[in-house]
Amino acid sequence: MLIQEKVTQNKALKRIGLIAKELKLPIYVIRLWEKKIDILKPVRKPRGTRYYTSGQTEILKEVKYLLQKKKYSIEGVNLHFKEKKRFNYPSEKRIMIKEIEDLIVEIRKTMSIGA
Repeated sequence: MLIQEKVTQNKALKRIGLIAKELKLPIYVIRLWEKKIDILKPVRKPRGTRYYTSGQTEILKEVKYLLQKKKYSIEGVNLHFKEKKRFNYPSEKRIMIKEIEDLIVEIRKTMSIGA
């Protein structure tokens, strides 16, 4: 089966035209947002066709809300997503610190049982 057929059969990936209709936005607006908003990275096929995952679609909905309803600037939207990422997704260092803390607790339990 060709990649193109797999992509069109997979409902999780949608073309930019379909997303534009769902969000009631012109395609050129979505393309502009792609250039200006760091977090928007659609899947691009060799011929340049853009496909959006469900996660990217949710981000587009949030961008639309922030720009149109909350009156954020493009810079404000980028800052919003940077802050959101910082608080929602632990960095590699935070993950490593958490693993070390868990290991220390485990060692202490082992030492107290053996003592």
